[in-house]
Amino acid sequence: MVQKKNIVLFFVILFITSCSFFKKSNIYFEYNEFIGENLTFVDLDDNYRETQDFNKVWSKINKKQYRPYHKFLYKKYSIAGIQKKQYQDFLVIEDAKENIYKMACEFDKNNEIIFPSYLLFEDIEYQARKMIGEKIWLNVTLNSRHFYSLSNYEFNRFEEVIILDAIPFQNNDIGSPIWLKISNHEGYEGLVRYDKNKSLVGEQQYYYVDNPLPEKWGKRKIRKILNKNIDLGMTDIQVRIAIGNPNEINTTSSRHGISEQWIYYNQKGMQTYYQFEYGRLVFIGK
Repeated sequence: MVQKKNIVLFFVILFITSCSFFKKSNIYFEYNEFIGENLTFVDLDDNYRETQDFNKVWSKINKKQYRPYHKFLYKKYSIAGIQKKQYQDFLVIEDAKENIYKMACEFDKNNEIIFPSYLLFEDIEYQARKMIGEKIWLNVTLNSRHFYSLSNYEFNRFEEVIILDAIPFQNNDIGSPIWLKISNHEGYEGLVRYDKNKSLVGEQQYYYVDNPLPEKWGKRKIRKILNKNIDLGMTDIQVRIAIGNPNEINTTSSRHGISEQWIYYNQKGMQTYYQFEYGRLVFIGK
């Protein structure tokens, strides 16, 4: 009798596992470098939430009914792969209970997948949290996409602050969805977006991890940089700190070395050219 029950139990288990196996075996994924990476859905700013219907993005792998965004909030998922279909590709994720969800995905000009800005990858959160307790110097303080003051205080560019915490949150389609909570010497607090890329072209850095105005530069040069005034002979680092990162960089190699041409655009689309030789500014032109 016991042996008969064991046989029945064996076939029940076999049936359940087989169903699970065939269910997964019907899903075919194309290889992607992000497979296995862990991520979290973060909370959204109210104004950003109104820019699109986030409740009509994700659905279960074999269903058309959408799953509300709040049901994904703060839960851990891993990337299962890209599901290829005739007219649409889908980003597929999986939770710890093996629930599988998909989202129609797009690719950039380099055929790299464009991830939603509200997905926080585990490694980015880890790198942001490693900065807690460190000092940084603010750069972008007048753009609410990248900086919030949490008190009745206007933070200044180049102001030294200390990092108190890292907070998952998203308020637009650009930038990592995690913010560094900061405090200045007087105890005023704010939030600055974590700078994942430290881009040297186009997008400006949100903060500096080293003092951007060292005393060795001298008071005269520091005063010029604070006023965004550029002199020939300035280093490439000093020019970046004074007027930000260029929109384009053209590099030329010759027997004399490597020279760079930096191009900046103003709000009207007019261009200014800065020519560097051996890391020093030698020419400015329109």
